[in-house]
Amino acid sequence: MTTLKTISIKRTARYYLSDEPSSLHKNLCFVLHGYGQLPEYFIKKFAALNRSDILFVAPEGLHRFYLNGSKGRVGASWMTKENRLQDISDYNQMLEQIAMEIGKDRSFEKIAIFGFSQGVATACRWANFTAVKFEALISWAGAFPPDLNFEQALDKLQPKELYILCGDEDEFISEAALQEHLDFLNSKGLSPKLHRFKGQHDLYAKPLETLFDELFPIPPGP
Repeated sequence: MTTLKTISIKRTARYYLSDEPSSLHKNLCFVLHGYGQLPEYFIKKFAALNRSDILFVAPEGLHRFYLNGSKGRVGASWMTKENRLQDISDYNQMLEQIAMEIGKDRSFEKIAIFGFSQGVATACRWANFTAVKFEALISWAGAFPPDLNFEQALDKLQPKELYILCGDEDEFISEAALQEHLDFLNSKGLSPKLHRFKGQHDLYAKPLETLFDELFPIPPGP
């Protein structure tokens, strides 16, 4: 008979920043990549917004792998079905440590958590877990995980700004699936604001710009 044993180890996690932190960064946004992506490239979509008031932080999922076969480009993921509960616990702890590191010497006027594709489920689970005082949770081309503790999530997320964004030609999300998901969230007491845009399962500059202008309005000049 085989017996499973586990041990806890110390390992190194990576995260990328859109810029060197400074007093200009009044706001903070954690951006969680999708399956098979790397934060080094993912964060460039946000840095390109040229929002000097927002510090973007892109952590990396703890699982790295070759995208094709056994060589070439590498991507990362947050978890698989194997040992999933432990992986969820591990990435929640990792994200919490990164947040504590970022916030240890400064405070921010507004904090948001953004997830893309697979990163949406990660963002939702961490949002439900974290002690970070965030104000907004954004789901882009992804879904709240159905196994989320919605009783706990209702108390924590209902007062927040909740957004769902989805392209009108997303190859992984049909119109019926999107509506079903919105109905499911409504049944749980959550009513996110829906933004649609022209495009597929990807991040696009203009909808990103519109979203962050709404989330973090730029004060009018003198």
